[in-house]
Parts: sequence; structure tokens; C-alpha cells
Amino acid sequence: MKDVVLRRAEERDIPEIYEHLHRDYVKKYFTENEKREWENHKKWYKFLINSPYFLLYILEDSRGQFLGQLKFELDGETAILSIYLSKSIRGKGMGKAAILKGIKELTLYSENIEIVLAYILEENEASIKTFEKSGFIFEKEEDYHGIEHLLYVKKLKS
Repeated sequence: MKDVVLRRAEERDIPEIYEHLHRDYVKKYFTENEKREWENHKKWYKFLINSPYFLLYILEDSRGQFLGQLKFELDGETAILSIYLSKSIRGKGMGKAAILKGIKELTLYSENIEIVLAYILEENEASIKTFEKSGFIFEKEEDYHGIEHLLYVKKLKS
């Protein structure tokens, strides 16, 4: 499990994303509407996969085992990065490798991206450390989707 493989997400990945990253949350908070949440999940991920404004990657090990997902939201010269790791690999140093590979893929996809942003919840100390080890610098606290986050920035071009 030393290496992380990134590949563009496909619609066939939607059930596995749900199973590994969203199912427990849905079962806990939407017990009566699990079927509706699954349908919403499918619609959202189909949109992400097919939208020119997002790059969605699946993280796998060398044997093709699902490890998580990495997403870029593209906006001109800026990309917002989010990463979700499967519980089985959290805390094992795989996040940094995935972030750096993702940024490399991003620069191959678009030479126009100059800045990558990451919005991290203050209590998520593991993510803060991972993004700092990946070259991101804390900029400020900022409201992101109605919740106070720490904004981390990585400049790709000076």
C-alpha cells in the first residue's frame, strides 16, 4: 500500500464511492430516506464526473483497491481541492502522496491553474498537517459553504 494510483472517476465508480465514503453518514442521518439519498448521490456524482468544472479522481492502491477520492473544483486560474480517504488508510501517510499526484494531474489537465485552495475545518488536525506537508500555506479563516474553515493556499506559479 506504499503507492497511490489516481485515475479519473467514471460512472461505474459511483456505488463504490457511496459505499466507502457516504453510506455510514446516510445511514446515521437519513435512515428514513436512504433510498432518496442514494438517488441524490448518483445524480451528484454523475454531474461531477461529466462537468467541465470539476476533476474527480479515484484513489486506488496498485491492486485497484479503493482508497478514496480527490476532487478539484475549477474556476479560472484557481482550483479548490478536497480529498476523502477511506477509513482503512487514514493516518498512514497516503494523503500527501495523493495530493501531490493530484496536483500534478491538475497541471497536466490545465496549464492555466495558478493557485490551489483547500478549505479545512479547524478540528481536522490530520488534514491540516497533510496539506502543510504538501506545501500549502495557511492564509486566513474564511466562511466556506456557511461554515468557518481554515483556508490553505498552494501557489503553482509565481
